[in-house]
Amino acid sequence: MTLVKWNPTRSLITDFDRMLDGIFNDGWNLNPTIRTNAIPVDISENDNAFILNADFPGFDKTDVNLTIEEGVLTLSANRELDNKSNDGAYRIRERRAGSFSRSFTLPENVLADDINAKFKNGTLSVTIPKAEEVKPDVRQIKIG
Repeated sequence: MTLVKWNPTRSLITDFDRMLDGIFNDGWNLNPTIRTNAIPVDISENDNAFILNADFPGFDKTDVNLTIEEGVLTLSANRELDNKSNDGAYRIRERRAGSFSRSFTLPENVLADDINAKFKNGTLSVTIPKAEEVKPDVRQIKIG
């Protein structure tokens, strides 16, 4: 049997936070959580494009898929792990296996046909160019 030291302060704070969330949380102010098989992503923006960086540690470029369907960009990969180690059964198993994916609805002001992606050292970098902003044609009319 393993003894685990109990920390009452940590337990009370967690329980108190959970209780307050149950009472006051209306569903709109939820903290974002990442699912266990979700791909961690950073998205930045400049004047010309959106830049999406996604981590795929341990994957090769051939294992990663990038698709666009009906305005939704989907990043995905699949990993299969052996059930046994070379020396026998696993004692600790923290690496995840299975399907990994994230989907993003693209804004209307992007050029979906010009999206390009690069994969280096387990990081996928996707550049999503913005369409040039259509400015209204304004003409000065002289009043006679």
